[in-house]
This record gives sequence, structure tokens and C-alpha cells, in this order.
Amino acid sequence: MAAKTLKEKIADAEDRGNRYLADANEAAEQGNMAKANKLYDKGQYWLDRANALQGWGE
Repeated sequence: MAAKTLKEKIADAEDRGNRYLADANEAAEQGNMAKANKLYDKGQYWLDRANALQGWGE
């Protein structure tokens, strides 16, 4: 299996970040703020990674 291209890595990180943020919003709507905060942190990690891969986080 070939290594992912930079474009694929960015897309993957953005997708993961967005999914975690969507799950966090759902948890917050259900009143589970402990779970929501953990998911927000994970989502932010992946979105920060996507930005760093694009050279925006430096």
C-alpha cells in the first residue's frame, strides 16, 4: 500500500476533526458535557493537525 499523499493526509485530518466536532455537538445537546469536552479536544487536535500539514500552524 502506497503512503498517503499530503493532500490525502490533510483531507483525512479534516474529516476526523469534523466528525469529532459533530459528535461533540451531539453530546452537548444531550447534556453530556464531560463527553462533549473530550470530543471537542479530539476534534481540535485533528483540525490543528490539518492546519499544520498545510503550513498554517507554524
